[in-house]
Amino acid sequence: MRTKLPFYISLPVTLAVGMILGVMLQAYGDLSGTFRELWNNRYGPSFFQNEPPPPDIIPPQFQGKLALFILAGQSNIGGRGEVPDGQQTNANVFVFGNDYRWKVAQEPVDDPTNQVDQVSLDPDAGFSPALAFATSLLERQPELAIGLIPCARGGSSMVQWQRSLSDHTLYGSCLKRVRAASVMGHVAGVLFFQGEAEAIAPELYQETALFPYEWRDRFELLVNNWRADLASPQLPVIFAQIGNHAAPDIFVNWELVKEQQTLVQMPYCEMITTDDLALKDMIHFTPESYQIIGSRFAEAYLNLSQE
Repeated sequence: MRTKLPFYISLPVTLAVGMILGVMLQAYGDLSGTFRELWNNRYGPSFFQNEPPPPDIIPPQFQGKLALFILAGQSNIGGRGEVPDGQQTNANVFVFGNDYRWKVAQEPVDDPTNQVDQVSLDPDAGFSPALAFATSLLERQPELAIGLIPCARGGSSMVQWQRSLSDHTLYGSCLKRVRAASVMGHVAGVLFFQGEAEAIAPELYQETALFPYEWRDRFELLVNNWRADLASPQLPVIFAQIGNHAAPDIFVNWELVKEQQTLVQMPYCEMITTDDLALKDMIHFTPESYQIIGSRFAEAYLNLSQE
């Protein structure tokens, strides 16, 4: 038979237990808040947030109808131009961001904020050809609604774009993004700008082996892999030939890569040139040049779509 504690003893005990529990709960709240902050800083917004889900960015009339364009390659498709203040946006152009969220597109299109796939992280992304491409295309086809899917990574070689279904690779990450974004539309084309890495003196490039003599073969294989994995055998692919550079001691295979790019012969594939455009540094273009590149991408895409 249990003996009840006298009231003058049980009351202080109850108060003491309550105070201990209060301190523990406060400490838990502080720790959970700290953990939530650390998690969100590392992985982006998560289920720890109590905020309501964001409203639909894409209007109902565009949902499922976007013309989606993959942006792949190196830094010149991600962009390294200075981003101007006070950008104008277009209500028909959206981007599937590196955080896997749709938003109205603005530069930098390859914004690294809350990046999900670290393999394609570009912390220096800036003004690019992407929006100029979209707005130029809309001038000719104003009925379109466009979705941009950034997948590029600065400094990446063709070896790093070889086929792999792992989302820890550039190719696998690209496929994952495209499939997630395809809920809102269909893949209409690929814009590809790469080759600067292959032109580097091999002893100066540490990430992978370089095969400048095989650029054409590796690019054509990449295109065929995209078309097979996306079940789109006539997927339009427009690629930019590398332009000029200001470091002959570094880019010793530049002309070789340019020659390889001119040899590409594939259906529904077209090359644009960039060697007449101004640079801002050794290999990256000025914002004005990126705008011209974007309009050339659009013109080439329109040419392919008429075939």
